[in-house]
Amino acid sequence: MTENTKINGLDIAATRAAIATVGAQPGSSKAPKKSRVRWLSGLKFKAAIRNHEFIVDEPAHLAGEDESPNSMEYVLGAYGACLATGVVLNASQRGIAIHNLEVAVSSTQDNVFTFLGLGSEGHPGFDEIVAKLYVQADADEATLQEIWEHTIKTSPVHNTLARPVTIRAEMDFIP
Repeated sequence: MTENTKINGLDIAATRAAIATVGAQPGSSKAPKKSRVRWLSGLKFKAAIRNHEFIVDEPAHLAGEDESPNSMEYVLGAYGACLATGVVLNASQRGIAIHNLEVAVSSTQDNVFTFLGLGSEGHPGFDEIVAKLYVQADADEATLQEIWEHTIKTSPVHNTLARPVTIRAEMDFIP
């Protein structure tokens, strides 16, 4: 594979240069992220991240308008997208062409009734998440399994979900 190679829609030289640029900045390893979420009405919110916005809503059976995914569904989508990104990036850097790729993510919550005020046992968070890769590529199964395992090990979203993270929830009262 030459430096001018484009594979899976990625310019490999540009990708490597971008990664090297980020790696050369001492503070960039912390990769700070920010979001702001503003209430619109009912159970609908607008989230703003960098120069992007998206709507968060609850399904109709929970008194929402079902205009978009709810926050837990966005977490699953973010996890699947992070894993898919990792597979494409890792395969591309190894010169492996991908013909088809999908990551299916499913989950259950421990007890959503606690969030809804219908119970006090357990917690409303995920108790299990299953991610399954479906991939057709110019590599054997062992190589693709190696890429998948490396992707999971290095996925920022996987590591956020799989290990404890310090969370400080603060409030500013506006009279």
